[in-house]
Amino acid sequence: MGKNISTPQNGAVANNSVDSRIAAVRDLIFSENIQQYDEQFNDVNSKIEALRKETESNLHQTTQSIEKKLADLQNLMESRFDALTKDLDKRLEKLDDTKADRRKLGKALEKIALTLQG
Repeated sequence: MGKNISTPQNGAVANNSVDSRIAAVRDLIFSENIQQYDEQFNDVNSKIEALRKETESNLHQTTQSIEKKLADLQNLMESRFDALTKDLDKRLEKLDDTKADRRKLGKALEKIALTLQG
């Protein structure tokens, strides 16, 4: 009977053959599961991408809304400030007129007093 001589080349070929058979069995057993997992991962990735786009859109809309509201608020504040400034100016003019009337009254009273004395 002949001896079975094992050489490194024979071992490598045998290992490759065993590896390919194991891979074939693995593919037979798990290929359906792997396809399901791939589909699920693709679904999850699609949903994540859709949510990311929706979030970006919402952020953009919110930013625009806030900027518009800030601009409106700024215009309102400027309008009110202008109205208050005008009101204050009118009141100051009225106060000056009142003081001027007192001065006129005082001068008129002085003239009357001088006339009465004189």
